[in-house]
Amino acid sequence: MNEIKSLIFSLLAVFALGLFSLPFFIRWQEKAHIGQKIKREGPNLHLHKENTPSMGGIIIILSGLVVLCFFQRFTSPLWIILITLLSFGGLGLLDDYFKSFCGRPWSLKARHKFLLELVFSVFILILAFPLFPHYLIVPWGDGIIKLGEAPFFLYGLFLILASTNAFNITDGLDGLAGGCGILTFAFWAGLFFWKGDFSLARIAAIFAGALLSFLWFNFWPARIFMGDCGSLSLGALMGVLALFSGYSWILALAGVVYVLDTLSVILQVFSFRVWGKRIFLMSPLHHHFELRGEKESKITIRFWIIQGVGVIAAILGIVR
Repeated sequence: MNEIKSLIFSLLAVFALGLFSLPFFIRWQEKAHIGQKIKREGPNLHLHKENTPSMGGIIIILSGLVVLCFFQRFTSPLWIILITLLSFGGLGLLDDYFKSFCGRPWSLKARHKFLLELVFSVFILILAFPLFPHYLIVPWGDGIIKLGEAPFFLYGLFLILASTNAFNITDGLDGLAGGCGILTFAFWAGLFFWKGDFSLARIAAIFAGALLSFLWFNFWPARIFMGDCGSLSLGALMGVLALFSGYSWILALAGVVYVLDTLSVILQVFSFRVWGKRIFLMSPLHHHFELRGEKESKITIRFWIIQGVGVIAAILGIVR
């Protein structure tokens, strides 16, 4: 019972800290005329969002770290989490700087950003390799797939990079990535609590709470955007938590919206390059529904429902 109270208190503490900090951060950007520049390649429906305050990920990460450092002992897994958040968050912050301060919708080149993500992922895997369980627990069964060192390293590399970029791709509508992230982090908090790993459960709960406070200001019409600082660091954190759990495959269900959005981009690019035809009006998938005339808030809520169903399926996959 004390562990449950501690988790709830940590979540409420970071939620309150975010609610207190974000209005000051928003007003500072508005007074300084700093804001997100909208890519002209995106839907014209988003042009009115030009100059909306961005870089909300800074508050998400900082508030989460403050509460973490206050309530959590500095164990080896916590150091891995800190390195993950600071490295990927720093990369995203550099990208956000060019967008918000230099007025450039496109900042770092995609290949340069991916190369840095690759370097950070390799570094994190080298440090955390002895801490990760080198096996995959099969959902809806008792099977365990043991991996050798090299296969697990490559698998972990793929998972961190995939979750990082999938979260980033999904961050395209007001409230979409934030709401889906709350559901996924809440799932990891419950899973680690069920396994008896209260340290990692608290970490997941804290960032669910940080996203909850951000969503207060990010739901349609958004007063602030997350930016790459938030999406890259939180996506990487999801991948690292999945590797710590042993149930990493289940991320495909607990983060089903990220999978669908990413697959839509892959299919769109493949179809256009091979057949010269587009499958969707625009990718990622949420933009396809926008161009079909669906309201942004309706798309967001429906995607939350899909994510919630995925989380339920993930729970059924691990409870035996």
